[in-house]
Amino acid sequence: MLQSFPVDCEHNMSKPLEKYSLFHTSDADEAREIVSKVYCDHTLKPEHSGPLDACHNRASLSSVSVNYMQYGSDVSVEPGFLDRFFLFQLPVKGAAEITTGDKEFTTTVGMSSAINPTDYTKMIWNRDCKKLMVQVRAEAMEMRLSRLLMRPIDKPILFDQCIAADNRPANDWWQQIKHLVSDLDQGMNPWRSRHILEDMERHLLTNLLYSFRHNYMDALLAQELQAAPKHVKLAEDYIHEHLKDAMSIDDLVEITGVSQRSIFEGFRSFRGTTPMKYVLQLRLEKVREELLSSGPGRSVTDIAIKWGFSQLGRFSVSYKKVYGESPSSTLKR
Repeated sequence: MLQSFPVDCEHNMSKPLEKYSLFHTSDADEAREIVSKVYCDHTLKPEHSGPLDACHNRASLSSVSVNYMQYGSDVSVEPGFLDRFFLFQLPVKGAAEITTGDKEFTTTVGMSSAINPTDYTKMIWNRDCKKLMVQVRAEAMEMRLSRLLMRPIDKPILFDQCIAADNRPANDWWQQIKHLVSDLDQGMNPWRSRHILEDMERHLLTNLLYSFRHNYMDALLAQELQAAPKHVKLAEDYIHEHLKDAMSIDDLVEITGVSQRSIFEGFRSFRGTTPMKYVLQLRLEKVREELLSSGPGRSVTDIAIKWGFSQLGRFSVSYKKVYGESPSSTLKR
């Protein structure tokens, strides 16, 4: 079971992440407006008349944020579909009824939940409900999973929505989150280095993907049991080293010394994709990383050409299919 966590919000006790307060209000409209800005538009309806005791504390790393929330009254919250992010919730006091996708369940202390971007969701928090919440951008989750599998993912990640209180791997992950919250409360500053943030998030997401059940879990575990043959690894090394260069299956045949059929069969069996789709996914990831970190002086065309895309129309279609937005939209962010 999870260790206890001091979140009893009496006036003489501090709340988790109190240094990172977004609001503390008695007004439902104010709470809904501010929460909408960091999550997504939603409805918030108190079940009874009278003021709330609502607060939201939030520490945003890069693609991951850790949050503490309470409403202090019975409320219904209906976000509908999440806006390209996953939300993991853990009540540390009280309970909440959740309807998401085709599942209806009640979470109580120690029983966590996972909300997928593709699941329509509504919740009822009871007045005592206080939660730790971890928000993860969908593209960061997809990129981490793709790198762990060493191949593109071809369908949305879907986590099991209801996580039992006795799920040991999930509990261990939440302990990691609680240690992070405690460290932040004690003054840790991970924002002093981009590399620290990247390492922290990579560690969190890797543990999450191996701790919470989802539709790619069997593929992850199977990969642990089988190593790719030498010619697949040689082809992968060549692809990574020449990602910006023109590349064909003939190049991979030459570098590995095996037939086209052997290369295709190796990638299909051990990477779940074809060699050229593997190249496409890696190039798209590089383009996305550069678009997200570029200033206003860069152009989509320059970045796409740099990473080996010569047919820009086809590039844009592939990019939007994978990331759910156009390259120019990513650059504007």
